[in-house]
Amino acid sequence: MDARVWRRTGTLVVALALAAGTLSAMGQAWKGMGRMAGKVVDEGGTPIEGVVVEGSLPVADARVEAKTNKKGEWSIGGVARGDWQIEFAKDGYETFQAMVSIAELTRLPPMNVTLKKAAPVIDPNVEIREGLEKAAALMQQKQFSAARAIYEDLLARFPQVYQLYPLIARTYYGEGQLDKSIEHLRLALERDAQNVEVRLLLGNVLIEKGDADAGREVIASVADTQIKDPTTLLNVAIGLINQGKGAEAAAYLEKNVALFPDYPDSYYYRALTHLQLGNTEKAKADFAQFLKMAPEAPEAPMARKALEQIK
Repeated sequence: MDARVWRRTGTLVVALALAAGTLSAMGQAWKGMGRMAGKVVDEGGTPIEGVVVEGSLPVADARVEAKTNKKGEWSIGGVARGDWQIEFAKDGYETFQAMVSIAELTRLPPMNVTLKKAAPVIDPNVEIREGLEKAAALMQQKQFSAARAIYEDLLARFPQVYQLYPLIARTYYGEGQLDKSIEHLRLALERDAQNVEVRLLLGNVLIEKGDADAGREVIASVADTQIKDPTTLLNVAIGLINQGKGAEAAAYLEKNVALFPDYPDSYYYRALTHLQLGNTEKAKADFAQFLKMAPEAPEAPMARKALEQIK
C-alpha cells in the first residue's frame, strides 16, 4: 500500500491509495474503524501541550476533537473513511489546517505538525495611547520637534485619528511657528468643524499672529455656553494685552468674569487692562479681588506692589 505526503498552499494532504476501489463517503455516518494520530511541536521541536485538534467530515456533517498532551501527542479513533479536514489551533500560534484521506482498517502514518508562533497582535488604541503619553512628556520638556515626530508618525499610520492635528499645531505654536500652527488647526476643523476647543484655539493664534479681525470672527462663532475652559478667553486677552490692545482684551476678560466668576486670573489680567486704559480705580478693585481669591498665587506679589503704587 502506497502512502504519499505533500504540502500545497499551507495544507498538509495525506493521500492513501487503497488496493481496492475507494467507496464514496456520501451519506455515510462519521463513526467507523479509522484512526488519526500524531504530534505537534513548535519551530524549535518542543512539544506543544493543549493544541486543539478538530476534525470535520463535511459529507457527514460530523466533528470530532482532541487535545495534545504534554508530549504534544494526540489521537482520534473510531472515525469513518473519507476526506477529513483537520485544524490545529492554540492561542499564540498560527492555525494550521490539513486534509486527511482515511481508509478504514488501514494504518495512517502519524501526522507530525509544526506550529509557528503567531505575530503579536497590537491593539491600535494601546499604541496610540502610548505614543500620546510619550509626546505629552516631551511637550512638558519643551521638546516640540520630538513630540511632533511622534504625532506625525501616529497620523501617518492612523489617518482616521484627526484629533492629532491640533496636537501637531501646539508643537508648532511652542516653537513660535504660528503659520504652521494655524495650518494644522484649519486641517483639524476641516474634519470636525464643530470642535469648539479647536476653533477657540485658532482664533487665539490668529489674534496673536496679528490677524485680530479673523481671530475675533472665529471666536465670535462660538456661543458663550460652549466655552467650558476659562483659560481659552484668558489666553486671547493676554495676547491682546501683549499687543497693547487693552480695550479689546478687556472685552474678553469681562466675558470671562461673567462666565467663570470664580476664576481669579481673569481679575488680575483685567486689572492690567484697566491700568493700560488709565482706569486706576477699577484696576485697584480687580487687584484686590484677585488677592482675596488667590493670595498665594505667583502673581500675588506683583498685585500687592501695584496696589501700593496706585494712587
